[in-house]
Amino acid sequence: MKALILAGGFATRLWPLCENRAKPLLLINGKTILAHILEKIPTDMETILLTNSKFFADFQTELKNLGRENVEIFCEDAYSDGQKLGALGAISAVSREKNIQETILIFAGDNILPNLKIEQLFCTDNQAKIAAREVSSLFEARKFGVLEIKNGQVINFAEKPTNPTSKTVSTGFMAIGKNLLPILHNFAKKSPDALGGIFPELLLRGKKVLAEVITGDWFDIGSFESYLEAHQKLQKEHILISKKSREKNNKYSGKVFIGKNCVIENCKLHNVIIYPNTTLKNCHISYSVIDENCYLKGLDLNQKLIRAGMRQIF
Repeated sequence: MKALILAGGFATRLWPLCENRAKPLLLINGKTILAHILEKIPTDMETILLTNSKFFADFQTELKNLGRENVEIFCEDAYSDGQKLGALGAISAVSREKNIQETILIFAGDNILPNLKIEQLFCTDNQAKIAAREVSSLFEARKFGVLEIKNGQVINFAEKPTNPTSKTVSTGFMAIGKNLLPILHNFAKKSPDALGGIFPELLLRGKKVLAEVITGDWFDIGSFESYLEAHQKLQKEHILISKKSREKNNKYSGKVFIGKNCVIENCKLHNVIIYPNTTLKNCHISYSVIDENCYLKGLDLNQKLIRAGMRQIF
């Protein structure tokens, strides 16, 4: 088996935080989303990270920092959404270029599923499998690929349906048996974008698609709100401060993360993520994300995302 990590998106809904940063490189509990995903994948399993030209070097650096230099990078020649191959198109392209003839495990690079164990994705060469989860309502289910399951087998799959028939949805973690890859290649030619679209095609062809319902939290980090929710639930310590940062006379509440080389003085911080190399003085900040290399003084912020390099002084 081979593991593929999908990290080729441009995350426009999270700009400016992801204007020059790939979403899998966002920090949660002091480490990147990519690090959370790689913890699920054994170090001896062949792994390929699929990304684009814009973020190629950043992923090289992060993999080196994580000590995962055995992870190969497949790079699309893309610098914007309009140049992308699409999720399914990229999977097909890398499978052809690397002559993959094994079952592939697929990990969406912007999702965290803490309770997933990799063996829960395993399937035979003639099957596919989806790591699924129950969401709170049919209304919420409309945002995802919706499954109907009977005896552990998917009997119907609909991608973002207007009227869902189930609250069980795909998490973005899945497996495609090696004998089903020719179907994937053919389908990707006409529908390269929607990853979940392969499952109705497999069912139409009479192929078996299994489902493993994973309990506990699931974070699909596609917005500012979902990012902060993941931060608040996944950060184990209430206050997480890098040893290379300096702080004095501050009041903290909720979950606060302070990255490397920061200076924080005389501030009140509540549920805040502060990226490295930032200085805050006399600020009152809540439910916000401050990107790297900022210098802010005397600001009162709530539910804000501050662009990297911002230097506003009051």
